[in-house]
Amino acid sequence: MNANSPASDECPPPVRIERVPQERALEIEWSDGRVRRLALLGLRAECMCARCVDELTGERIADVEGLDPDVAIRDLSLVGNYALKIHWSDGHDTGLYTWAHLRRLCEGG
Repeated sequence: MNANSPASDECPPPVRIERVPQERALEIEWSDGRVRRLALLGLRAECMCARCVDELTGERIADVEGLDPDVAIRDLSLVGNYALKIHWSDGHDTGLYTWAHLRRLCEGG
């Protein structure tokens, strides 16, 4: 089982996810009261899909430097009760952001 599979990501879902377009951010609130705004460019760079991260080595293969600094969220959708799917303005939409991955980003690591 790979480390990014839903079964290995034990983390409760956020209580609120809100777009903050004027700040180019996504605000996430967790049940323990932690609230964090994640910059969209940084969030886009953290996509864990097979086009962005080598499935065998875990090495980032996407050209993060080449991302559009004005990237925006076109649409958000829930995937079961374990992840968020983001449709980006650059056309990328294959990545899932599990609750555990989002929580790690909210904690700065």
